[in-house]
Amino acid sequence: MTRHIAATWLAIAGLLPTASALAASPPGLEDFLRKPQYGLMLLSPAGDHIASTVPLDDRTALGIIRLSDMQVTAQVNPGQDGFIDDAIWVGDRRLLAEWSKRLSGFAQPFSGRSLYAVDVDGGNRRHFYGAIVNPLPADPAHVMISTCAKSRIAGCQTRLERVRSDGTGKDEPIVDGPALDARFMTDRNGAPVFSWTYDDDDLQRLYQYRDGAWVVINDEAASGVEVRPAGIAYDGRSAFLWSERTQGPDVVERLDLASGARGVVASDPVRDPLSLVRSFDGSEPIGAAFGAAAPRVAYFDDRHPHVALSRELAAAFPGEFARVTSASRDGSRAVVTVSSDVEPGRYYLLDTRSGDLKLLARSRPWLEAASLSPATPFEISAGDGTPLSGYLTLPRRAAGRPAPLVVLPHGGPYWVRDDWSFDEETQILAAAGYAVLRVNFRGSAGRGRAYVESGYGEWGGRMQDDLTEATRWAAAQPGVDGARICAWGASYGGYAALLGAVREPDLYRCVIGMAGPYDLQTLFKWGDIQRSDWGEAYLQRVLGSDQKVLLDRSPTRHAARIKAGVLLVQGGRDRRVSPQHLREMRAALDEARVPYETYLPHNEAHGFHAEESRREYYQRVLAFLGCYLRPGD
Repeated sequence: MTRHIAATWLAIAGLLPTASALAASPPGLEDFLRKPQYGLMLLSPAGDHIASTVPLDDRTALGIIRLSDMQVTAQVNPGQDGFIDDAIWVGDRRLLAEWSKRLSGFAQPFSGRSLYAVDVDGGNRRHFYGAIVNPLPADPAHVMISTCAKSRIAGCQTRLERVRSDGTGKDEPIVDGPALDARFMTDRNGAPVFSWTYDDDDLQRLYQYRDGAWVVINDEAASGVEVRPAGIAYDGRSAFLWSERTQGPDVVERLDLASGARGVVASDPVRDPLSLVRSFDGSEPIGAAFGAAAPRVAYFDDRHPHVALSRELAAAFPGEFARVTSASRDGSRAVVTVSSDVEPGRYYLLDTRSGDLKLLARSRPWLEAASLSPATPFEISAGDGTPLSGYLTLPRRAAGRPAPLVVLPHGGPYWVRDDWSFDEETQILAAAGYAVLRVNFRGSAGRGRAYVESGYGEWGGRMQDDLTEATRWAAAQPGVDGARICAWGASYGGYAALLGAVREPDLYRCVIGMAGPYDLQTLFKWGDIQRSDWGEAYLQRVLGSDQKVLLDRSPTRHAARIKAGVLLVQGGRDRRVSPQHLREMRAALDEARVPYETYLPHNEAHGFHAEESRREYYQRVLAFLGCYLRPGD
């Protein structure tokens, strides 16, 4: 296997300068299941090496490539069932990688806060534990990490430490967190600035480090909102906060660290920011992206030296999202990542002095944008006036007739949203000839805290009504065959799909539930949510405690109403939504004599990770949909 990895890296190094798609034929399922050629693409501070991850059959490897001759100079091989999750440069010649590992019997990898450091020539390797806080660009010999200084029953006493990345010397403790499981943010020199924690009711406290002590600057229990640190300005005098509002969308604020004064630097009247845009070295937020389609960026200060070039990049890639994701210390070279609804990722090397862009690689060169289907944003109102948004995707190959519709309710359901970025399941369906509807029903993220909380207590209530109304809207759109509709969802989406078949038996021809919590009372008895004080409080908050309502809104209690075809999918090792839900749904369908199909891989958890499981899952889904959505049926 080591020889195979080395050969793979040599092939990759040869591909980097000239990667291109080989064909523009319509993609099939195998094209989507094929692993991307590249994951991360990180330029070293010296600007002379690139680190990149490559997914392989049974692991994700990481390699370092010298740009002058495109030779692989080092690689990190986590071994069978090991996966590189993230990496960061900690100086001109040293890289720090974070990885996860599959445990015995599980297809899903689990993070053990495992870190691995290596020089660009492959030497001076060190393995240790912690979470990366700051790579300290001004101090390449050290890195700031968070460690579990002392394990307690209720959590970890976390500690901020400065450690030598070369493995010599003693680790230097800096400060303990203000409460258990605290997280940290430092300035670029490693001085602690923020820490934040969550209590058993999932309420946040944000602290600022002042005069050697942690001082609370936002207590969610009192303010009613969460405020998350987003970054520290280069000069260390101010910081940026991603701040909720009790009403309306989130905003980005600038905080004067000395006086505590705060002012909004980026906002939208309707939507939360999609993401932050950072300076080329990644150390400082300089803008926020907004929008339902190709993001537009609101910059905090037009005088910032990186704003003008960022705008030029946006103009060079209309209809896509282009951003610098890493750069050399002197700013002369940068890696630009470009993505869209029909582009999973391209990487360019930018010479900032000449403006020249050189294509480094495409993550999936066999997927041509011209053969994929764009996501068209929509905005409608529910019957009570609540705004609903989402995306309707029509297949490119409709054969001259309206396409059957597949509704994809997202999981979560709270603090999660569908967005404009490349979505694999949408493209799988569109390539197979289906129109696809994704809905941000109330409770979804993207419109502020009040919009999310408007979904509390609405499982099977107004959230389900939102989905139904959006489905009826989509069914009436040109290019959609409103007489042929199925729903397919995972987790909460699986619940919503099955409940849709209960509430609207004549609307859906088939439904697919993947790891759905089909019995709301069972959520209080099985699974990992209810095992903690926080989880119990969360369930009480979002579902309520009225047992009659919980029963009425559970698909298990109304199986006899279902006319649609049913496919139930569940991982045997799912700890989040216990397989008990599947057992109860099957028993209810059996009692009602409603036929159904199942797929139950024993080694999967809440989401599928093994190649064979994913392939079998999607093959079964497409075959099932094809059976119920054939034209003329």
